[in-house]
Amino acid sequence: MFILRRITSQGLELNTCLGIEYVLVLKEVNESEFRDRVKLWGEEDLKDLYGVVCFDDGDSIMPLYKKSSYYIMTGDGKTFSNISEK
Repeated sequence: MFILRRITSQGLELNTCLGIEYVLVLKEVNESEFRDRVKLWGEEDLKDLYGVVCFDDGDSIMPLYKKSSYYIMTGDGKTFSNISEK
């Protein structure tokens, strides 16, 4: 099981259960896939994003904001990956 931990610029910590699989789509790495995943979103919604995490078989999308830090955690609380904007 994977958990997405977000720490906002105001220090708020949010944890979202991603389940057993997720797809990380970074705008800078694959812009066409990113655009496809967010095609129904307005430009205002996209201005501070650098990527998205898709989970629940693609039914759920979590935006990744530039001013927040993000970590993929395992079910036992260990950091699996730091996906914060580099």
